[in-house]
Amino acid sequence: MPQVFPQKSSEQMFNGNKMFSIIIPYYKKREYIERCLDSVLAQTFNDYEIILVDDGSQDDITKLIHNKYQDKVKLIIQKNQGVSVARNTGIANATQPYIAFLDADDCWHSQYLEFASKIINNNTDVKIVGSHYSRDKKILENSYDEIKNKKIDHYFRVAVQNTLFLTSATIVKRSFFDDNSRFNPNLKRGEDIDVWLRTVASGGNVFYVENTLVYYSDEDVHQATASIGNVENTLVGVINEYYKPLIEKINNPDFSTFVSKYVYFNLYPYYFSTTNHNKAKRNLKQNKYYYFFLHLPYYLPLSVGQKIVSNKKLNRYLRMYLKFFLRKVY
Repeated sequence: MPQVFPQKSSEQMFNGNKMFSIIIPYYKKREYIERCLDSVLAQTFNDYEIILVDDGSQDDITKLIHNKYQDKVKLIIQKNQGVSVARNTGIANATQPYIAFLDADDCWHSQYLEFASKIINNNTDVKIVGSHYSRDKKILENSYDEIKNKKIDHYFRVAVQNTLFLTSATIVKRSFFDDNSRFNPNLKRGEDIDVWLRTVASGGNVFYVENTLVYYSDEDVHQATASIGNVENTLVGVINEYYKPLIEKINNPDFSTFVSKYVYFNLYPYYFSTTNHNKAKRNLKQNKYYYFFLHLPYYLPLSVGQKIVSNKKLNRYLRMYLKFFLRKVY
């Protein structure tokens, strides 16, 4: 059982009703976590609760929270089970109507929650809100006089070019998780995109903030890996089978065509991998829609495809080729 160190009640912490449960999964990010938490506490909108889920770090995070943040953070300690389980634990303990996700090495602009709250208060049935992000820390020094945002009416047409949502820059209505499955622990890649896609597909309004309000850090060298892993542990490797019931249920042509295009654009590193080729090939055959020019690279012999994928320049050209047909032709 996870250990829970509660924060004070909403009446003790803030004035007014809270809107957001902020979920921060934590695993050996001691170097960055204070910056992350401080960015939350510096928000111009302060009606929220912070839930920090320590996924078995075994460092001094408990001492830090007790000494510096005291009752401002609800700390949950569990054995190491991965980021998806950590986020799911946070969701299970969330009490507010909207859940804001934030990774421990990222941080927010001070107006992030303020702008999100305005969108939610000024519109009906807001299901998901995303924000533009940057890898440049200087954006946190900006000050915005007005919010620039847009309602995405046909998200899956837009998502072919850009899925828009990043974990630390996404807020989801909590009721979605009451009625649907949460983060899939079996997925090591694409587990966050899976949630955003299913959230949008479930209905409700989608908004995107064009102001740059999130710093997306690439400072932690341990977060990257050179291995692509097993295709069955990726969203692209299971998306056709996984989403088949959902496609049949919602009967949205934009969604079903998006799934096929998503496979075409993201599957090829696995398709041209000796260990993943057969499984990736079966997944490609499950595509509902066939696009000749997107399928063309998959006709290449395995040995040729491997050479392309392993060469940075050729790999970039292949991605540019696929992007061109996705954006200009299909």
